[in-house]
Amino acid sequence: MNKMIRNILTLAFVALYTIAISQDKDIPFDKRLFEDKAGFTEASKNIKKGDFEFFDGSSDNQAKALEYYLKANEFNPYSSMLNFKIGACYLNSNQKFKSLKYIEFAEKVNPEVDENIKFYLAQAKQLDGQFDEAIVNYRLFKDQIKRGDMVQRQFINKKIEECETGKELKAHPTRVWIDNLEDSINTEFPEFSPVISADNRGLFFTGRRPDSEGGKIDKTGFHYEDVYYAERGFGGTWSKSKNIGVTINSDSHDATVGLSPDGKSLLIYRGINSKNGDIFITREKEDGNWEEPVSIGDNINTEFHESSASLSFDEKTLFFVSDKPDGKGQHDIYMSNWDEETQAWGEAMNLGDVINTEYEEKGVFFHPDNRTLYFSSNGHKTMGGLDIFKSVYDAESGDWSEPENIGYPINTPDDDVYFVVTGNERYAYYSSYQDGGKGEKDIYIITFLGDKKDALLADAGLLEMEYKQSEDVASNNGGDIINDGGDIVENINIAKKTLVVKGKVVDGKTKNGIASNLKIINTKTNKTVKEVVTNPDGTYSVILPAGEDYAFTVSKDSYTIASQNLKTTKKDASTEKTLNFELFPPVAGGEFTLRNIYFDFDKSNLRDLSVNELDNLVSIMKSHPTMIIELSGHTDSRGDETYNQQLSEARANVAREYLIKKGIDKNRIQTKGYGESRLEVSNQEISEMKGWNAKNAGHQKNRRTIVKVIRE
Repeated sequence: MNKMIRNILTLAFVALYTIAISQDKDIPFDKRLFEDKAGFTEASKNIKKGDFEFFDGSSDNQAKALEYYLKANEFNPYSSMLNFKIGACYLNSNQKFKSLKYIEFAEKVNPEVDENIKFYLAQAKQLDGQFDEAIVNYRLFKDQIKRGDMVQRQFINKKIEECETGKELKAHPTRVWIDNLEDSINTEFPEFSPVISADNRGLFFTGRRPDSEGGKIDKTGFHYEDVYYAERGFGGTWSKSKNIGVTINSDSHDATVGLSPDGKSLLIYRGINSKNGDIFITREKEDGNWEEPVSIGDNINTEFHESSASLSFDEKTLFFVSDKPDGKGQHDIYMSNWDEETQAWGEAMNLGDVINTEYEEKGVFFHPDNRTLYFSSNGHKTMGGLDIFKSVYDAESGDWSEPENIGYPINTPDDDVYFVVTGNERYAYYSSYQDGGKGEKDIYIITFLGDKKDALLADAGLLEMEYKQSEDVASNNGGDIINDGGDIVENINIAKKTLVVKGKVVDGKTKNGIASNLKIINTKTNKTVKEVVTNPDGTYSVILPAGEDYAFTVSKDSYTIASQNLKTTKKDASTEKTLNFELFPPVAGGEFTLRNIYFDFDKSNLRDLSVNELDNLVSIMKSHPTMIIELSGHTDSRGDETYNQQLSEARANVAREYLIKKGIDKNRIQTKGYGESRLEVSNQEISEMKGWNAKNAGHQKNRRTIVKVIRE
């Protein structure tokens, strides 16, 4: 072997040995230690630039510092001080989980690198779920704190309590699937703050993409925030998300804040930055476009920071977050009621000590069940950062229940915020930065599961439920069916209280869908539950409390009326019902059925509930002043045939008298009673029905009033 080869091998061996021992050795940025002088000079410049940003202290500056530090780290990855600074920057970023390896290395090769190294190491361990090791390091750091510094000692005690909570929650995880919404929603850019319609068909979120309306980029390097949306059919996949457009998005920051349960009213945050803006509201018009956003009002928007909001089911109550100075802590949750007289939101009320703490409360979401509040807090029993909690309102006592942590793995040691739940409480959505994601932040879907079941004991119904659930999850995740380790699972609804009613309104002649007005009344209380405008294609979906009876009435200018009634039980919770309607132009010879004209049992007394249906008929006749109609009454087959005939005539005449009192000429209204002679559901069909409820519904269909147009 010649001398040259020996020298080359010796140099290679020395280089490999140096790399090996450097893994456990601190190599500072000392010019004498590096032969690559140009590389050293460039790395040193990056460190100086990073230090300039790092010591400013803000998260935006530390994000910029991180860029410079990582460039310097490519030249020398073995500096304890540089690794410490990189780890500290990551701890102040959305990628906190990346901090551990840098801080661990810094502490290992130089335990004296910074007087706070034990605190940073404890934070990184906590974020990684290493709670016992985090507690050890928090206690070591606590020993360094001066006895008189009670504020800092109290803070460290809180961090130790978080780790104890983390151990407890991680030992008893909530059974859920958490899945990325994939390419239709998520991109390489940040997507976050999702809001969802109660029926799980409309998704709005905030994105920072190149197609933002203003095209501006802030100092973080991302484009300004814009609102994006996607839609899906029942059981279908999400459409490709799109920018919602210039009506809502401006050349400044525009972000999603809240969405009404029917998906028709959208709350947005509009401002220069995260500390300078207000909450606005916009509503979808009949043609599918959106109204110009308007401020939600001075009782909500202040000179301080209002960051999130949520509307109640009836849109009469608003929950929102603010850091105005009269609160309990940093950001608090407030409530405001809609004032019908002034047509504005009333004075804001703090939700009080049960909900709000001396720390942060953010990301409020009020569920369509009208009693469950979800929010994020780092002041309640959290496992670290902001955790998601829920509290239930007791209408009788007027109190909120003690907030309950919704559990791991939904909650993590990092910040978990902006969590929204579908109407049937089967799915939830939130945003997170996770390994394997598409971009800086992605939107994820959570599927709630039940307790494990013994497969040997699972019956066919349970297996069918498991299969159906897998199909539903697949439809939300690009077709991927997720295996839960072979366990038979059943869907669990956190609070089984609501159901989805969906359907379509069409022109009875063309069968094309049409936008129309839908009114829903609770037949037990005679109160209007919901008034909505159907989508341009005639489709609609609403969330309703289960166990109530409802009257649905659909109307539209230049059309007749369509109505149906729906009886529900508690067992209908978390299910879907379909009610479709046909509307016809009022032409001679045409007829339509009024199903929500109610009389007392065995009598012809018109109940108050019938007013809505008859008032719609009054409107039609006033808009068609030459129209002449026949009102025909029909009964079911129970009772004497002659009596039923007389009863049907009397009921038709009572309806006629109401129309006359409302200003309709008596000569325009003819009446006729058909008794039980024209049953819509035959006695044979009713006798074959199973259960009292089904039979009663059959009889109800026969008790109806038909309007026949004699002359247009």
